[in-house]
Amino acid sequence: MSDAPKRRLRRGAVAAATTAELTELGVDPTANAQAAAALRLAAELDSAPGPKDAAGVARELRQAMAVVRAVAPPRELGGKVDELTKRREKRLSPRAGKGTG
Repeated sequence: MSDAPKRRLRRGAVAAATTAELTELGVDPTANAQAAAALRLAAELDSAPGPKDAAGVARELRQAMAVVRAVAPPRELGGKVDELTKRREKRLSPRAGKGTG
């Protein structure tokens, strides 16, 4: 074992952004190992001593988050297009029952 002191990881901007994205995706890091690994990698990236160290960690974080995004439960988008689609369906539904043909 090494006598070097343990390095303390700091949670900075990358860790905060990763946490926010996981929350938005609805993925709980206590129930998803990839999400937990992503949080650890984000803290490692925030604490990286130099650009060479940061590059490798950033690559792994990107990969971990790609996996998390792929397995995240689908969300209801509720955007402008969805709103217009619902309004159109509502507008057309009474006509469908009248038999206009």
